[in-house]
Amino acid sequence: MVEILHRHPEPVPPASQLAVLPFLAAVDGYLREDGNVSGLRITMHRAVTREGEGYLQQVCPYLQESGGNALGTVGRFFPVNDRIMGAAYGSGKIWRTRHYDSVEALHADLRKTEKGDLSKTPVSYLAIPFLAPEDQVVLILYADCNELNFFANDERVEQVVAMSKGLCRLFDWLQKEPFPVLRNFPLQKGNPITGKTGLYEIHEPLSKPTAPKFAEVYSFNYEAAVA
Repeated sequence: MVEILHRHPEPVPPASQLAVLPFLAAVDGYLREDGNVSGLRITMHRAVTREGEGYLQQVCPYLQESGGNALGTVGRFFPVNDRIMGAAYGSGKIWRTRHYDSVEALHADLRKTEKGDLSKTPVSYLAIPFLAPEDQVVLILYADCNELNFFANDERVEQVVAMSKGLCRLFDWLQKEPFPVLRNFPLQKGNPITGKTGLYEIHEPLSKPTAPKFAEVYSFNYEAAVA
């Protein structure tokens, strides 16, 4: 079922995409502050329900070096245990690729779960969950790149988390004082659907910093509203 949904993504309201794209662009700008980062991609996923079943859905295009593209990826569904995103979803913690002395050492661990040519597989990943007041996952920021140990840098991750906490404060404010023609319409909670995919051994959870957390937001579904 998940693979069928993956091949046939469902639309994400443009307002929801526009709500996160400027933030992701700011994160992209920060990560590229010292120069280009090979293969860097950033996007956001949200927890959604379809016919009573819970999934993760890609909210917006990947932001890449040339800007936002890969529009066909918007709306894709993933099982809630999908690799590093699934680890962030299940634990409510930030996950990243741990430090390796070489790409060869990373590939040796990656081959325990991945087969075939690894030359085009990213070597650094990051997943930051955004938690609701009762700790369920609302959003997950996902990033990957081809630069070894890029997200093993503590300060870099801490800065992105600080930006993410600012986004939480913004949406909490909008939840209490929404724009006249924009609303975050609630999404129902579904039964989480898992798949065959699992977590790569190359990743690790972080105890600090803690995941960004909303005070008012329980789901993410911005749409235009009648004034």
